[in-house]
Amino acid sequence: MSKAQRQIKHTDVRHANAMGRQIEHTETVDDNLLPEAAEIERLHKMDPTILEWLKCRAEKEQDWRHEYHDYRADLIHDNERNNRLLNTLGLIFAFIIFVGGMLCSYLLIMKDHVLTGTIFCGGTLAAGAGLFINRQGQIKKQANQSKANNVQQTNNQ
Repeated sequence: MSKAQRQIKHTDVRHANAMGRQIEHTETVDDNLLPEAAEIERLHKMDPTILEWLKCRAEKEQDWRHEYHDYRADLIHDNERNNRLLNTLGLIFAFIIFVGGMLCSYLLIMKDHVLTGTIFCGGTLAAGAGLFINRQGQIKKQANQSKANNVQQTNNQ
């Protein structure tokens, strides 16, 4: 019922200072639920009940595709919800650690350890800023990777 075409093309590339190979991979899949009319006619001559069987199979296949699509959508939804939860918890715990570090700095300064308290406060501020700056870099990297994966998945389908 489905037809596939696969083509791989290799091209050698040479320049004045470089040499390489360019590879082009093309894959075409025609995934019809029913075979072509000529094939249905040929099958009908062999078995008169084949048309009902083909209709039943096509309906089952379409139902499965819809279920699978819904399943994938639910997975994506759950994954996004879990990512939001983890991000929220991370922010809450980072805030608690940050406030705890500032409190420890305050207590050190109150106990006449001014230099130690000041260094601890500066370290807490630098560590907190570093965490958030590093997190922004990770978010950008994940966004770029997600875009690349989406393009790859689109090309694979």
